[in-house]
Amino acid sequence: MDTYKKITLYIQEKIAHPGVQKHSKNMGWMFFAKIGSMVITFLATAYIARNLGPTNYGQLSYAISFVSLFSFIASLGIDQILYRDLIKEPEKRNELLGSAIGLRAIASIMAVIAIAVTTLLISDKDVSIFLIFIISLSPLLGSFQLLSYEFQSEVKSKHTSILVLLVVLTLNILKIVTILLNGGVIYLAFIVLLEPLFYSVGYIYLKEKIYGDIGKLKLSKTTAISILKDSYPLIFASAFYLIYARIDQVMLKHMINSEAVGLYDAAVRISEVSYFVPQILIVSLLPAIINAKKTSSELYYARTKKLILTLLSTSFILAFITTILSKNLILIIFGAGFLGAIPILHIYVWSNIGASLNSMTQQILITENLTRFVSITTFFGMIINVTLNIILIPKYGVSGAAFATLISYMIPFLSMLLFTKTRLILKNIFNA
Repeated sequence: MDTYKKITLYIQEKIAHPGVQKHSKNMGWMFFAKIGSMVITFLATAYIARNLGPTNYGQLSYAISFVSLFSFIASLGIDQILYRDLIKEPEKRNELLGSAIGLRAIASIMAVIAIAVTTLLISDKDVSIFLIFIISLSPLLGSFQLLSYEFQSEVKSKHTSILVLLVVLTLNILKIVTILLNGGVIYLAFIVLLEPLFYSVGYIYLKEKIYGDIGKLKLSKTTAISILKDSYPLIFASAFYLIYARIDQVMLKHMINSEAVGLYDAAVRISEVSYFVPQILIVSLLPAIINAKKTSSELYYARTKKLILTLLSTSFILAFITTILSKNLILIIFGAGFLGAIPILHIYVWSNIGASLNSMTQQILITENLTRFVSITTFFGMIINVTLNIILIPKYGVSGAAFATLISYMIPFLSMLLFTKTRLILKNIFNA
């Protein structure tokens, strides 16, 4: 009985701790926003996909994937560096945010030019080319989305979570109205273009309301150079990651057809549902891990180990449940026209285990100031993915692309075993 009382008191003390309360509330808002937006998006996607069919839906998915391949140019890999620096140096937030937004705006112009040139050179001269040109303007409208990291670093996700829900609801209502009015994929592409604009306007409003005049943001050449210096390895990492996260849909379009892209994207979207829990765990608990590193290496490694084990178990359980329910999920969400996505989903959903470890690997390396290894490990993953797609798609069709993703998503984490510094980090984590 004494032991039981001690355990109960210990748990109660932990739950009552201000830090636990703060992170729990933050995580609660993030879960609320993610689940709410997921439900809204699923309902809209079900309606849109049923009306468009696999081929038209595949054309839109292809255009979005094609544009995404170039988003590394606009992002410059600065997101995670900005997030880390805002946690470490909150007193410099206006300078950090102003410099990062300035960099993002310049890079976005370069991204739009690169997309336009590449599209004219390699894309099929069909409706996809118009979709790509429309969606390619997205980076220009989304620079101020970086303001979201100020709220994340302060563990204040309530207002941003409400904003996410409002934007998702508005966009999906517009998509449904477009379908009701017999609008095609061109009109849907324009709605996709509105998303970064809505978020930028929303974050500017929240910044003004909670943190003060947005005019206080400062563009510092020194800070901008410092951010780029830390982030340049992540530019390559981002490029490599986007290639092996999106290249499968682009390759399926060119090697098979738009219908194959539509079926594959249906499986990907359902898989993303089960991935949201690991994502929220990482984003919400990372500040506690970074702060632990400032005070105690043992505490830092112990917290990192707990999070990795939690990610593994959570991803496994969710993948198992999704596999069991795959047929019902496809029928309910996308309809009978997408039944061909079932075998793809059976394979693809298990890649979420590797994706979770991949995300955590990046965060560990960034926290340890080993960003160059992020590029190296992600490069290995990209090479494996592209190679397997080339080999497996001709032999196994769309399922081959799913296998390529499943295998390649494990590579970045496993690649840490190849290098002395990263191997030592893993040893310290799992011995904690």
